[in-house]
Amino acid sequence: MKACSLPCIGLAAILASSCAQQRVSESVVEHTAVEGRRYAAEVKAQSPFETVELKWSEAENLMKTRNRDYLKAKADFAQATEEKPVVRELTDEVKGAVDLSLGDALKPDALIASLRTPATQLPKQLASISKLKDISHQMEQSAWDQTARSVDAEMRMREEKVKLHRLLRLGALIDAELAKVNASPPPPQDADPKLVKAVDQWRGTLRDERRKWLGDVRNFFDAEYHDVHVVKDEPGLPTYEHTTHPDLTEWQRWCRLRRSIELVNALKKAHDSDKPAIPGTRMVQEKFDEILHPDEPQVLATLDDESVRKEVRSLIQHWREMKQAQQEANGLEQQAEPDKLDDVTRVDRRQKIFKLRQQEIQHASEVWAMDELCWR
Repeated sequence: MKACSLPCIGLAAILASSCAQQRVSESVVEHTAVEGRRYAAEVKAQSPFETVELKWSEAENLMKTRNRDYLKAKADFAQATEEKPVVRELTDEVKGAVDLSLGDALKPDALIASLRTPATQLPKQLASISKLKDISHQMEQSAWDQTARSVDAEMRMREEKVKLHRLLRLGALIDAELAKVNASPPPPQDADPKLVKAVDQWRGTLRDERRKWLGDVRNFFDAEYHDVHVVKDEPGLPTYEHTTHPDLTEWQRWCRLRRSIELVNALKKAHDSDKPAIPGTRMVQEKFDEILHPDEPQVLATLDDESVRKEVRSLIQHWREMKQAQQEANGLEQQAEPDKLDDVTRVDRRQKIFKLRQQEIQHASEVWAMDELCWR
């Protein structure tokens, strides 16, 4: 009977091994098919042989799935703004201070009971009572750190949106100008050689600009598109063309997010230097200050004058340069027959208008990043 069982066991082992190998083989095939379909879908999404039509209304949604910098900033923002239960956070903060041999000290119920009677319970559970003074302070400092990270991530997300809208406007500008050049009748055979050369150089310059723009679009969306055609189906971010004298002193509108980055860091630094000596010291001190000095304003962390001055100058400079470019371009466009390229002067005029519109878009994009009305 025993002699018969050994071959049976061996056969069973062989069958089990065969089944396991078959399952592994099937799993590999299945996963290969899944990854293969993902690969095929990605090739189709990058459209290597056909022109992609990019509508302005769809561009932001595409950015949210393909732009790596935006996705990283979005993940950082979500992580920084994630709320943690107070008890869990407090537990994490005291792990380094609690005697780990007393396991109950890390349980939320025991921890809460200890904090209710700190005079009798905490000395028994903490390896060093001196570390207790930092618990609430560290929690607040952690909150400041999270706030700083969230503001920074929000700014990075905004920067990517600004890049997108700048690319959309530049693409529309370049395509419109190329259409005008291509629609203009070619110079006659007896035309001035300077005119022929000027038209050819202008067309070549526009094609170079478009190649550079297409490379920027490919990098922005992390895709090797064959070509991209932008379709303006919505106004997009404002041009400010009909705005002449906005109230730049309206601090809640202008530069608020950029200022917040510096201000949060200043407040975090001030909080770090205001570390309390023992539990409750700061709260007691604040109460005494309220009683003894009720009319004295609270001292706040503020930005230095140089930082504020630089911020204001940057805003005013970009606004002024944007409006100057707009006015000069509008003036040139109002001159007679600006679209005909039948003499060198008209070619030169089109080049000037194009460069001015490029400058307008560049300065407008800087203003967009500072204007909170663009992001509400």
